[in-house]
Amino acid sequence: MIEYRLAGPAEAQIDDILAWSQDRFGERARERYAALLVTAMEDLAADPQQAGVSWTRLGQIEVGLYHIGHSPGHVEDPAGRVGGPRHIVVFRVGSDGIVDILGFIHERMLRSRALRRVVAGI
Repeated sequence: MIEYRLAGPAEAQIDDILAWSQDRFGERARERYAALLVTAMEDLAADPQQAGVSWTRLGQIEVGLYHIGHSPGHVEDPAGRVGGPRHIVVFRVGSDGIVDILGFIHERMLRSRALRRVVAGI
């Protein structure tokens, strides 16, 4: 079974991302983006070292970064492709081997500042 954990701030970010997607593009687009986010997190849980993952150290914490655009070929339901996925999953591998999803950053954010905010929230 593929396992991952969502940090509290990550859950809130997902809600915000999906609400924005629905407001901007409609319910079907929200469903597609939600499916893509879940698929990306499952892909990371299955293999946190896969192609597309980059690693960075923030103080004592090493975090992985994974653009959800690496996962759209895996989404099956709802049908359709996300036109331009824009989010990066920030994660780490826990001492128990389970992937901890720490948060999400938009690709247009200043990466270093956004990463500091995500890590500060854990």
